[in-house]
Amino acid sequence: MRIELFAQTAQQAQGLARAAFDRVHALEDVLSDYRSTSQVGRLATGSGTPIPISRELYDALERSIRISRATNGCFDATIGASSQLWRQARKDGLLPSEDAIIRANAMVGWNKIDLNFSANQQGPTLTFLRPGIRLDFGAIGKGIAAQAALETLRTLGTTVAMCSLAGDIACGDAPAGSDGWMIDVESGIEGVPSCRLTLRNQCVSTSGDESQHLDANGIRYSHVIDPRTGHAITRRIAATVVCRDGAVADALATALCVGGPELLAHLSDLQAELGAVSIGDFQARVVEIKSSGQNTPTITVTSGWNALVASTNNRGQVSPLALEGADQTATKAASSSSDQKALLPK
Repeated sequence: MRIELFAQTAQQAQGLARAAFDRVHALEDVLSDYRSTSQVGRLATGSGTPIPISRELYDALERSIRISRATNGCFDATIGASSQLWRQARKDGLLPSEDAIIRANAMVGWNKIDLNFSANQQGPTLTFLRPGIRLDFGAIGKGIAAQAALETLRTLGTTVAMCSLAGDIACGDAPAGSDGWMIDVESGIEGVPSCRLTLRNQCVSTSGDESQHLDANGIRYSHVIDPRTGHAITRRIAATVVCRDGAVADALATALCVGGPELLAHLSDLQAELGAVSIGDFQARVVEIKSSGQNTPTITVTSGWNALVASTNNRGQVSPLALEGADQTATKAASSSSDQKALLPK
């Protein structure tokens, strides 16, 4: 994770950055499926009875379910069983069997869990309606965390800041003397040049297969999985989403890799399900190679994407920040301001 912020002194900047890091670490203790000690890692699945959960987990699941419904299941946080299967396949360098894919996918489904949070209860509860369901917030968690870090800084009075986790970036107010935070977007697909966006009070996320994939039998199997089938995506595709909500940007970038640019034809459905605030300022670009014989990638953009790119100007010296641990070739941030800042790699 990387945080860039502007403060009066180095000591103040360090304290603010530490508070933002602490917020992200607290969310990891709730949402990470890599940690057996996290709240997600400790969940007992398949009991059929309500399980008390934290408000943070409830909020992440409630938002995930709305996005699943809006994208017809192209995004799904209950994909944990399939994620673990393909994660092991990438580690071993071996494709999982079709039977294993079917068995894992039988334990996936956003409509197979029940959330409840009423005034008469002690707190929110989660019920697994089918045994074996596992949660995986990998396609939304970084967006949640980046925005949470930014909101922590805002609460402490710092509005000029940028928080990035791999391909997910949350931008606050523009640095002094600039139009915003300069973000370089790369698709990882040959023949598509990078483009530079200038963002303020917006989030951006890119999803693709450049860094995490399994090559087998001449086919690239992405780390992005179609929750509807349990199969890894095999077409070359990358998606970038810009909007006000980091979680929505993160999840929709993944959903576009699954459902393709056709999802962009249903923006009204997304707005109806997610709300105008979350989807506000929504712009997206999808780059794909539709067939093995296609030489030129197809690029699909929303109506305001080109204007977003064209509005960017280069003010001063620009130095792209190296993003550590990126799971896709994606989004890099650059600032041209010389004010006090904190750059703290995790």
